[in-house]
Amino acid sequence: MLRVYSARPYVILTMRRAIILAEFKTLIDAETGEITNAAILADGDRIITANQAEACARKLTRGPEFTITQMSNIDEVIERVSDKHCGYLLYLQCFVNYSAILENPNKTAMSREDIMRTLRIGRTTAHHFLKEMTEAGVITEEADTYRLNPRYHFQGKTDNTAVIKTFVAKVKALYSEVNAKDLGFVYKLLRHVHLETNTICANPYERDVENTLPLTKEDIARLTGVTEKSVYTKLRNLRFGDQYVFAEVIYGNARYYKINPFIFYRKNGQPDATLREMFSIRNNFAKRSA
Repeated sequence: MLRVYSARPYVILTMRRAIILAEFKTLIDAETGEITNAAILADGDRIITANQAEACARKLTRGPEFTITQMSNIDEVIERVSDKHCGYLLYLQCFVNYSAILENPNKTAMSREDIMRTLRIGRTTAHHFLKEMTEAGVITEEADTYRLNPRYHFQGKTDNTAVIKTFVAKVKALYSEVNAKDLGFVYKLLRHVHLETNTICANPYERDVENTLPLTKEDIARLTGVTEKSVYTKLRNLRFGDQYVFAEVIYGNARYYKINPFIFYRKNGQPDATLREMFSIRNNFAKRSA
């Protein structure tokens, strides 16, 4: 077969999910004279349309995956649900789709057994968890399919600013290293995260940062129903890998706390330089002394 080169580009998707322009050649059958056009593909590559290429490009360049918590509504959850179950709920958010259905990594709807496997809990614990969730209206069950109530948690876009993003990969990593009750403690504080500064405060919707009212460890103990000693231990020590969940800020004799913006964040885009430094500098000290 005679091959004649033509310089026309063609969009392909490679095995590494990169979008490139393929080499495009015109092929002439030596026996029949039939002319065909073909992109020269490597093993595993496939041709996609321009619209598909644009969609893939958006997917490749978008930020980390997150779910959304309705801050002004989760008081209702906290009042009805135990700390440990709040922790399970925070982790299960990582598996909610745009229809609010809990789904497996292969995109099938989670069954009760899937939830047990995902949370790494037994049948009795799963029974009590799902019973409490359904009675509280946080999760609904229909034909062995489970859906999160979007009044509290969902995945998708919103114009509401009284929300906080939960970054999926980080919470999955956190769940692997802390117990569910500690994660429930974190869940209870999400309603108190300030929009601009990630400070745990009494007035999270206050726009003027000079009027922020930070919560002390004593305040947090009262809000969460945990002893001051336990609160301080959690605030200083909760971590996964080299990432800490909280940072303690000391200003004179006062101490207050910020939550890690790489795990939970309210604004769009990246955290500002001060927040990024605050949650990196402790690791940098460790690197310097290594």
